[in-house]
Order: sequence, then C-alpha cells, then structure tokens
Amino acid sequence: MLRSNFYIVKQKLNAFFFKDRGLVTIEPNIKKQSQSDESISRKRALVSYLVNPLLNPPKKIRFSNDGIAINLIKSLNELGYIVDVVNWDDQKFIPKKKYDIFIGHGGKNFENIYSHLNKDAVTIYFSTGSYWKFHNEQEIRRFNELKNRKSVTLPYDRYIHESEEFANSVADGIICLGNHHSRETYSNFPLVLNLNNASYFDNHYDLNIKNLTENRNNYLFFSGSGNVHKGLDLLLEAFSHSDKNLYICTSIGDNFKRVYKKELEQSPNIHYIGLVQLQSKQFYKIINTCNYIILPSCSEGSPGSVIDCLQYGLIPIVSKESNIDVQNYGFILDKCSIEEIIKTINEVSDKSIEWLNEKTLLSSQAAITYYSEDVFLNNLKEHIRYIVEKTNAQ
Repeated sequence: MLRSNFYIVKQKLNAFFFKDRGLVTIEPNIKKQSQSDESISRKRALVSYLVNPLLNPPKKIRFSNDGIAINLIKSLNELGYIVDVVNWDDQKFIPKKKYDIFIGHGGKNFENIYSHLNKDAVTIYFSTGSYWKFHNEQEIRRFNELKNRKSVTLPYDRYIHESEEFANSVADGIICLGNHHSRETYSNFPLVLNLNNASYFDNHYDLNIKNLTENRNNYLFFSGSGNVHKGLDLLLEAFSHSDKNLYICTSIGDNFKRVYKKELEQSPNIHYIGLVQLQSKQFYKIINTCNYIILPSCSEGSPGSVIDCLQYGLIPIVSKESNIDVQNYGFILDKCSIEEIIKTINEVSDKSIEWLNEKTLLSSQAAITYYSEDVFLNNLKEHIRYIVEKTNAQ
C-alpha cells in the first residue's frame, strides 16, 4: 500500500517524483529560461499504467513491462508534461485536476477516470497487443482446438475479462504494440498507430562464442504465462514427433502439465527448464545452446521475450499473430498447425552454416535497429505528439 502522506524523492528519469494515495507525479527538469518554457512546463498528463517501476526503477534487464512504463512517462516529460500516474487497475482513483492529456490502459478504470476528466483532455488508449475482442477470439479458438485434439477442457490462460470497448471507442487515438497486423485488428477505430516493443541492450554478451553448427537442431521457447495462448501445446506435440531439441523456459500450469505429462517427462528431446531470469548465467548457457527462438502464440503485441532474444542472434520463428516483422532474418508461421511447425523446424535445421551465420547477425542487428529503447522512446513521442496535434486541430 502507498502511504497517504506526501513526500518527494529523486529518481533516474531526471525528474521529481511525488507520491500520494496511489498517485505518483513526475515533473520534468525544465530550465525555465523563457516564458515559453514556463507555459510548456504547466502542461499536465495523466497516465493509467504501472506505478511501481517508477518508484523502484529496476536494473535495465527486462524492458517489458518495466521499460515500457518508464519510457511512457519519459516521453511525456520530454514533450513538456508534468505527469500523474496511477495503476491501470486502481478503481478508486478519481482525477481532481485539469489534464491536457490522458493515456489509459485496460478496461478496469478507464471509464471511471474518463467520466471525471475535463472534456477538452486529449484521450489516448495504450494497448500492449491486439484488439481485445480479437485477442479473446484467438484464445477461444486455440482452446477449442486443444479440446478437439486431446478431449480435454482447460481454463483460459490469457483471456481479457474486462471489456476495453468503451476505452477504444472514446479515445481520440490508440497506440498499440506490434506491427501493422496488430494495428489492423483495430480497423473499426479511426486513429490507430502501432509501435514496436523494445529490449535493453546487453553489452556483456559475445555473439561469436555461439557454435551454430552444434546448435542447428536446438530451439528455445522463452515466454511469459499462458501455455495454450502462447502455443506451447502445439510445440510439445510437434517436437514429440521430431528429433529436434526444444528447450522450454516458462512456468507451466498444473492442469497443462497433467495433459502433457508424457511429452514433458518421456521425450528425450524436450527439456523443461522453468522460469529463467534474463542475463543470468543460466540464461546465457541456454542461448549459447540454441540457434532459434520459437513462439506460435495466438495473439501478441511484439512479445518482449522474443525481442529480448534477437540481440543474442537467435533466429525468430513466430506466428503471424505475434505481430513481429522478422523481415529477412526469421520465419512466420501462417497457420501454426503442428504439421507446419514440424515442416518449418526440419527445413530450418537443414540450412547451411553460411545461412545460419547470416541470419544470426541480421537478428542481432535488428534488435539495435528496430527494437532499441531509443527507437521506442522516439516513436512513442512522435505518436503522442501526432494524436495530440490532430485532435486539437479538429
């Protein structure tokens, strides 16, 4: 719980932080050298996303969702806004101030906050993935397919229970993580801008130590929660009919584990490791063992787990719904069928060492070119600026 008393601390955003009853205020360090500077510094934004990464800035290891939260506020600070922040699930907060802009996430508190805002506030919906109805439809389809294959009914593992329809409908603009496919799921809304996720650069890793020849049959599944949503069931069934190795770095639910007990415990080429911390010794050992990162998810917003692995030269094999543009250095699974997965891993493992070298370098370069923190911050600022200018011009 946040204390009710009011105090101030300095943090790493080059800004001042105030904390009071769940509300955090971040004020940019603007040197008031002119009247224009003074007017800029009085602009105020309200953000409903994540508070904790701002109060306790973590080490620059995991960008999603910590880096997203920090750079969302940093982008507004650099645009001249004093920013108030509440958690996306804080349903008690009621705005008391006049705001120039409101950026909200999720369906828990968006409508309540919106109903108490001044009517001239520019409203932006920030989404970490595809349109919520599309997301849920995709998840339902995956669980139905699992039921048809295994005659088992499991509870949904990434279902969005709070409607985001109101937030999407009233927002002056929507910013969604992902590529153009992610943006297209919001086709019913007039102003939608997509944004690549990002990763923190790891300067402790030497790409040259990987043995690509020895690793040519080794695939990594590195993911957050949601075993069926992320497609782990498909991978287990595919790799159990293959001689390729699958290394699994995630948490597995008990119900899911019971369904796939045989594949997890009896397949010599399937290696269940569990949760692994980025940039740990165990993590480096695993990425030095694998050539590829594979994610047949049914709905994402350019998942951070895949993007984190690009800089280590892992070649991405992802579903279309993962919403990552792998361009000329990876593979897209169009249907995510078990047959397609088997066919793809067989083809990839047969590639020449020259091909592996080329794609490994391209993956690593893509992390810096398209998925860096600086690129994320600059694109986010431009998206916010564009929505504000377009809305105010109407």
